[in-house]
Amino acid sequence: MSTALLTAGTEALAIELHAILKEFDPARRRSKNAAAAAERLAALAGRAEHLLSSVPAVEEAPHAGLRERVAEMRATLLHHAERWRAEREHRRQVHRSLQHRYEALADALREYRIHVPALRPTNYARNLFHVCWGLFALLLILVLLPHDALALAALLFAAYAWTLEIIRKFSPAFNERVMRLYGKVAHPHEWNRVNSGTWYATALVILALSASSLVCGVAVAILTFADPAAALIGRRWGRTKLVHGRSLEGSTTFLAVGTLAATIVGAFGGLGLGAAAVVGVCAAFVACLAELFSHRIDDNLTVPVAGMLGAWLGGWLLGLPV
Repeated sequence: MSTALLTAGTEALAIELHAILKEFDPARRRSKNAAAAAERLAALAGRAEHLLSSVPAVEEAPHAGLRERVAEMRATLLHHAERWRAEREHRRQVHRSLQHRYEALADALREYRIHVPALRPTNYARNLFHVCWGLFALLLILVLLPHDALALAALLFAAYAWTLEIIRKFSPAFNERVMRLYGKVAHPHEWNRVNSGTWYATALVILALSASSLVCGVAVAILTFADPAAALIGRRWGRTKLVHGRSLEGSTTFLAVGTLAATIVGAFGGLGLGAAAVVGVCAAFVACLAELFSHRIDDNLTVPVAGMLGAWLGGWLLGLPV
């Protein structure tokens, strides 16, 4: 009974903290209301204290570990509630510290097969990194490498990425060093889970082994430009909620930017402008659906694969072998 109470209470705390962090993301205009954020953080700390007093302490894992994560979150909330109110210049650091407390709760809850939403806070450095790597991949796909070499390059990249993941899994010290290196471009949940770059490398292998260079370029272009554009617009101006934290504004941006990027690549790859537009619309639409409904699967894997399928659909409609 105590375990059920602890897990249910912790899940509720995590969901509320997720809502606070999302609403008061420093990039959003509503984040200016520091007093409201501080009050909600203090209230959440009170709820955590009530949960801890209601559940007897036991030494059995994972019960003890989950209770410890709640206690750590409460202490962090109490400390940062006043800092949020009083220290505007440190608000981004406070927000990031709370993100890691949230992910610690999420990791502990997974021991009970309870999944809460992953945090995807605004990160302009990550957006820039994402676009730069995408441009480099497009250069390799469309200009520098023949298709056979592209498959080999993708396999080597994926082997490197998964090797890092395996070592990170079994060596906390190595994980700490790697994530310190990539910390500015990593989401909080990637410190303890397979990161998006690894899923991206995996998607590149699937693309290179399954599709032509043109289709690979279309799929990569959609991920490179549409995904960060949708994230920026959705977090800043997204008001009409859809599913899994996505917004109509963000998804519309994804579709528009993805269509434009895919059409440009299609035209560059030798399709006529009309054919490139049809392939681009189909690829971007299917990729947009994948991004919208990617919940527990990373969209750096699902979006490129879906874009590939959409490009094939567009080619089939036109009777073109893409």
